Amino acid sequence: MTWTEAQSYCREHHTDLAMVRNLEDAQILQNLVSTAGEQVWIGLFRDGWKWSDGSDSSLRNWKTHEPRGSSKTGVAADFSADGLWEALDSDVKSVFICYIDVVPVSKRVVKVRLEKSSSSLDLNDPVVMENLLKQLKQRLEDQGQKGVIKLSWKKQSDGKVFHKEEKETKKRRDEL
Repeated sequence: MTWTEAQSYCREHHTDLAMVRNLEDAQILQNLVSTAGEQVWIGLFRDGWKWSDGSDSSLRNWKTHEPRGSSKTGVAADFSADGLWEALDSDVKSVFICYIDVVPVSKRVVKVRLEKSSSSLDLNDPVVMENLLKQLKQRLEDQGQKGVIKLSWKKQSDGKVFHKEEKETKKRRDEL
């Protein structure tokens, strides 16, 4: 189908054209496509390179020299090139992948207090933060949490996630 026909089909029968928001999503699509060399419509389009649902695309997975400055409006993942994206004329007929939301998404904000065992450890180091998220996710899964778990840190206005707790606050907390 053309990009527009594929979008209409996906919206009618599923949820929308597939979105690739991170490398994990890209790998899932790669695993779904069995024919090497296949160009597959995804839900990205030229209007500010936004997803079909209107959300912004922060991931950039373009082939070299893409997107070209042409009037090509649809985006296909080219699985002869590891799923890299290519802008195509949206009137081209191609295969496509839809997605469906099967589980309602719940979002929870949880405040975490960590006590460092090493004073030299920088909790705001991106590598440390990523490792902490992996450990938290594993513990949730080990405790039987079902479904897709996506964890992220919320940055404060100063751009940091973690702040050293003041001694007075800690003392009051210990007294309670």
